[in-house]
Amino acid sequence: MTDDLKRQFEQLVADPPPPSEVPSESVFRRVRTVRRRRTAGVATLAAAAVVAVTVAAGNLTDINSAPPVSNTPSAPVTVVTAAPTTTPSYTPSTTTTPPKSPTGTTTSTNATGAVHTPNRNTPPPSSEHTPVAPALGLHLTLKPSVKGRVLTLKVTANGTVRVPVGDVTSDGFFSVLGSERYSFGDGPESGSDAGAVNCQAARSTLTGQQTKTLIDWNGQAGPTPPSNHTYAKAGTYTVSYTVRYCGTNGWVPVTKSSTVTVK
Repeated sequence: MTDDLKRQFEQLVADPPPPSEVPSESVFRRVRTVRRRRTAGVATLAAAAVVAVTVAAGNLTDINSAPPVSNTPSAPVTVVTAAPTTTPSYTPSTTTTPPKSPTGTTTSTNATGAVHTPNRNTPPPSSEHTPVAPALGLHLTLKPSVKGRVLTLKVTANGTVRVPVGDVTSDGFFSVLGSERYSFGDGPESGSDAGAVNCQAARSTLTGQQTKTLIDWNGQAGPTPPSNHTYAKAGTYTVSYTVRYCGTNGWVPVTKSSTVTVK
């Protein structure tokens, strides 16, 4: 404060100006002035608070937004903690019981993904089938061969037959067959008997095939019959062969014939 101002202040205190109004009116005016200032201060503080809230709300983007973070060391730190998540300590399982099988047993299946493993000791179903016995029967084939007037006739027998009981030789498939008869078409028949064999008592079966050349028992005389036949003159002849085989109900005859031409 300067010296000049100091002197003016001292004079004002020492010689105050006369009052311009009644003292009680002056005091009442001062009191009203103080109240207006307090009301204005309260209104100012309320307006500042509204502005602060509006600014803070404008900085939030959604319901989960956090207040802006400042780098001021003294600013409070806001920590957002998520709600705790509780993990069950056990795995619930559901057991379903299907309807009973036709045998009356019930199988339960666990819904948590259990897989049924077949018993390793259970053998797999057998794919083998009981062999079916072939049907009984006999098939004959004739194969004639002519040179001049001489005929060579071969016969083949194949099939499945029962083996007769008795004096059966082991001379191939023809030995289990019965009696035979054959003709060259120009004279009497030739042939042989089956011998002492019984077809009714036969139980076992045999499948086979054999080929042989027919012998002319009525041909030229000699100790050994020829294995061919000689015709007396040219012409067309019918040759035939009949043999019996042992079937289910006894002997069954089978006949085969063929035509030959002799020049």
